[in-house]
Amino acid sequence: MENGTIMTLDIEDFKHADPMIDYADDDFMVASCMENLPYKNEIVRLNFFLIVVCVEGKIQLDINGKTHLLKAEEVLFCLPTMIMSNAMFSPGHKVRMVGFSTKFLQRTVKKEKDTGNTISYIYKNPIHTTAGKEENPHFRHYGELIMDKIKEPPHRYQKEILQFIFSALFHEMLAEIHRYADKNENAEPEMNRTGYLFKRFMIEVAKDGGMHRSVSHYADILCYSSKYISGAVKQASGRTPLEWINEYAIEQIKHQLKHSEKSIKEIAEDFNFPNQSFFGKYVKAHLGMSPARYRDMQEN
Repeated sequence: MENGTIMTLDIEDFKHADPMIDYADDDFMVASCMENLPYKNEIVRLNFFLIVVCVEGKIQLDINGKTHLLKAEEVLFCLPTMIMSNAMFSPGHKVRMVGFSTKFLQRTVKKEKDTGNTISYIYKNPIHTTAGKEENPHFRHYGELIMDKIKEPPHRYQKEILQFIFSALFHEMLAEIHRYADKNENAEPEMNRTGYLFKRFMIEVAKDGGMHRSVSHYADILCYSSKYISGAVKQASGRTPLEWINEYAIEQIKHQLKHSEKSIKEIAEDFNFPNQSFFGKYVKAHLGMSPARYRDMQEN
């Protein structure tokens, strides 16, 4: 895996993909076949939240370098930044897939008060068994309702209706995982501590609004060493604290570049960069282009 080229897969990549993609817009994707994923033969880093329900057959794939087997009546949850590779499918397999963009997650998850344990649980337990569970019919009903709405003749409020249904489905999924995460938390006191610290860390990152981009800043606030914070966040979420910090900061910066009438110099000052040059290098490192270029692209 280390020698392969990792391709980043976004929700947008599904818009003009294979006909097996049932629906795709800026925030959501519905598909009925994993074999027709864009970059299907590559090592893929997800830039969205993916749910895969195995209806029939089996699927073997590597997630973050670990091999998993997804069987009938099991669900695979993949968080953004998870890496998928080496997918193999049994003959006659059937799946249903739903994807949620990171923009949707940022609008939704930031409203939740207790997501640390849920995120940790998904990283450690990406496959969830639904066989015999009472909640299973609810997800089937959501799936049927979504497909019915997708197949309707296009109308003025179709997209808005689908957004509300997708949002309801996502929260149903969060509620189910949260119950299992709570059980996992009670069974593992150490994960309870790391999960709690991760939650506090994410609250401080959100409050900061992208102003500070060092682990030491948050370590001082939380009264722990940078090394301890780094270990706890990595254990709880599978990602380093710097990855979380930079992701949140760059989303705030993108928002300002897209929607603010301030100059790039003013935006750099607002985000506490020492000068415009440092700001430009930071943006280019994370977006692959200068702030001015990114702003121009949004206007075209």
